Amino acid sequence: MLTFSTDDLVHALFATGRAPGDEVSHGLASVWEFIHRVSLIPAYVRRSDGGGLVKSALARELDRSEKVSLSYALGQAMTGIFCQKKLGVTFLLHVDRYAGRYGVTFGTTRKRADLFGWSPRGWVVAEAKGRSNAMEAALPSTLVAQKRSIKSIAGERPWLALGCVASFPPYAYELLIDAVDPDEDALESIDVNMDLDRYMLAYYEPFLAAVAAGTPDVRDQGYLASRFDVLNLRVGLRRDIAARVRQAAEGELVGLHESVLGLLETGGEADQSFTTFPDGTLVGSNWADAMSLNDWRY
Repeated sequence: MLTFSTDDLVHALFATGRAPGDEVSHGLASVWEFIHRVSLIPAYVRRSDGGGLVKSALARELDRSEKVSLSYALGQAMTGIFCQKKLGVTFLLHVDRYAGRYGVTFGTTRKRADLFGWSPRGWVVAEAKGRSNAMEAALPSTLVAQKRSIKSIAGERPWLALGCVASFPPYAYELLIDAVDPDEDALESIDVNMDLDRYMLAYYEPFLAAVAAGTPDVRDQGYLASRFDVLNLRVGLRRDIAARVRQAAEGELVGLHESVLGLLETGGEADQSFTTFPDGTLVGSNWADAMSLNDWRY
């Protein structure tokens, strides 16, 4: 069983977003993407009596293209939660965010995994899928090809490659997560020449952009935080990590990866009114009323 909170879901939706956080080149694109993705939760997702995730009545009335968009976002987020909770992946990043930030290309293959992240045991590569109904029988074989599409990252073979599917099978109606075990490399597998410092900068820039875009909210001196009142949401980042990431964005990039890992080892306790994460970020959502609506019942 995979147990998680609404704050975990918000954090995963943010961390797995595709839009780069580089404000110079992309403005506040990552913030708008973040707001769009997290707003899907109170609109379309509910908690069942047993605690599982179910689709709201509004979600069931979406047209096909809208359902695909919702399923895609949930698939990404649930893969992120699975990787953090079960595999210890602290920094899970969408491949396109890194590629878009630094103009990286990955060859001609179209079977490229969505997400990759660093963990103490090595790199994890994950392909995420979402389905508004049951997972089709042929999908696991597609995942096998995509999850092994990255042969190495920064010269290291991934510790683990997996595929995750988030689906709503009619017989269960609650969200189910299926994980596909590792397999051999695909024929078109590629090497990703990763720079760990740039990777860390690409990971944290959207958090800084979100804090800058929201209304400043100081409740804990250890965190730089802002609130988004229309969403009943609070987002933040440890001040020491925020300061180091800003330095990197301004040109002092070398050593960022090691600096952040060192700072995270010295973390302290924070206000318990929000959820803090192993990456030094925080999320505080107040969606109990929205998530408990009974409009999901058939």
